[in-house]
Amino acid sequence: MTDKTEPQKAAATTALESLKPTRRQLLAGAAALGSGALATSLTGRRARAADRKVLKVMSWEQFQPGEKDGWNALFDKFNQSQTEYMVEWTGWPAGQYISNVVIQAQAGGIDADVLMAMPDLAAQVIRKFKLAEPLDSVVSDLGITPSGGHDFLRQDGKLYGLSAIDVNFALVYNKALFAKAGLEPATDQDGWVKTTAELTHRPEQFGIALTNNISDGGEWWFQLQNFCLPYDGMWAQGKTPLANSPETIKGLELWKALYEAGVPQGTAQSAIMKLAADGRVAQAWGVNPTVVVLRATNPDIYPDLLSAAPPWPSKRSLDRIHPLMAMKTSKNLDGALAFIKFAMEPDNMAALMEQNLYVIPPYDLAAKSESFKKFLADKPWVTGFQEAKQVSPIDVMGDFAYVDDQFGRIIMQNFQRALQPGGSVKDAMDAAQKQLEALSAKL
Repeated sequence: MTDKTEPQKAAATTALESLKPTRRQLLAGAAALGSGALATSLTGRRARAADRKVLKVMSWEQFQPGEKDGWNALFDKFNQSQTEYMVEWTGWPAGQYISNVVIQAQAGGIDADVLMAMPDLAAQVIRKFKLAEPLDSVVSDLGITPSGGHDFLRQDGKLYGLSAIDVNFALVYNKALFAKAGLEPATDQDGWVKTTAELTHRPEQFGIALTNNISDGGEWWFQLQNFCLPYDGMWAQGKTPLANSPETIKGLELWKALYEAGVPQGTAQSAIMKLAADGRVAQAWGVNPTVVVLRATNPDIYPDLLSAAPPWPSKRSLDRIHPLMAMKTSKNLDGALAFIKFAMEPDNMAALMEQNLYVIPPYDLAAKSESFKKFLADKPWVTGFQEAKQVSPIDVMGDFAYVDDQFGRIIMQNFQRALQPGGSVKDAMDAAQKQLEALSAKL
């Protein structure tokens, strides 16, 4: 079917406009209904809203392009499903989130009924601040078995969080740019640097998107934290930091080599993602919602996106479960539990995951939702994420998992010096190691 011609469109529009009541007619009609009836209706609506208890969900998702709409739809569905509670957002963007939540927790409580948390923050809320309420009743009521990645959310046999978003890292790439260059995604570290350089034609095209600006804060550490893994390292073991271990230094030298070969240097993360969405960046090291952001920014890029496993022998990458947690200090604890249960119901979780392109469910959702099963089968870009060997950040951070944001700031502040001309990764990490040893004494 062809579109209408411009004259036909104009005529159709004029005809439709003539059928629309004017604002004056609408007001006159409202008056004809009777001011008393209208006032009663408005008062009734206000009363019904006022009667509801507000549930605060603290998160960063309301600031995430490509994801917030799915969450807003879930909120609306919950609000319409019952008349006792009204769920609303509170929180900060991701880069500011952990520090703000920790400040509240240190003061004795978190101003929310439901908390969404990054894995390291979740560990602190459960073990250090002891502010979470067990969710075993939700699991029992729904008859679900949470994935094995939930183990770090357990303490003394009780489960304190259920995954709202589970993301792991892989290499997202633009197949059109790779095909044009006659290249395939790399499978080892040296090949990754070589491929990145061959795909870079500054300033028109860049080989890889890596967050590299310290002003992006937690977003840079979010990616950089993976780079202890290419040579099977760890950031810490127990209270002992390993920032200057040979394995960690080699991993950060790999990151620096990629940075020099093909990164838009000194560019804010949002601007880098815009370049990628415009088809000017060939690869991105990121989590599966990277695809969501790129699609939201430019839907035309979506068919060209694929993923590959981490390009090092172990294929290990960080798997980050972001749980929903009920705050035991909540005045509406029953409501908090009710919302989490509602979110975890198979139909609701499937709708959220399908809209937001989440591909790792909190439990065996494909066995309980036919629509989600079909959704997974139709996503060729999930391959790399499925092939990655998942590692929890808790497993590579030792006891520093409870001060992950401070640890990350120390690494970033020192590492940025290594990115300057003549900068040394080893010197930077030697300096970081001393600062982390001082931090260790305070754990």
